[in-house]
Amino acid sequence: MADDTTQRDIGRIEGRLDGLDDKLDSIERLLKEQNVASSESRKALYERVGAIETDIKISAGIDAQVRARLDSFDERLTKDVMPTINEVQRWKVAGVTVIAMAGFAGAGIAWFANWAWDVIVSKWNGAP
Repeated sequence: MADDTTQRDIGRIEGRLDGLDDKLDSIERLLKEQNVASSESRKALYERVGAIETDIKISAGIDAQVRARLDSFDERLTKDVMPTINEVQRWKVAGVTVIAMAGFAGAGIAWFANWAWDVIVSKWNGAP
């Protein structure tokens, strides 16, 4: 009887071990699948990061070119164009001054002509 109980216990233990083997196999298969999935996910992530790094490098190159062109434009503007703009502004001020002086002179001449006309008309009409 002890032999039967022992054999039965051994049979149950073997059955449980077989069940454990099946569970361990399924866990192993699941871990392999997850490993493959995570490897593929990391690969895709690395590719995206690589693409972003490439975009950043390209953007940095474009930014450097734009900055160089802006610096060149600023230098040219300061060196070549601003003296011309300043000269035109001086001409404008001089022109406005001449126009103002001509206006005052014209007003003076008009006043004198009006006064002279009044004198001539009053003498013509016989006023003293």
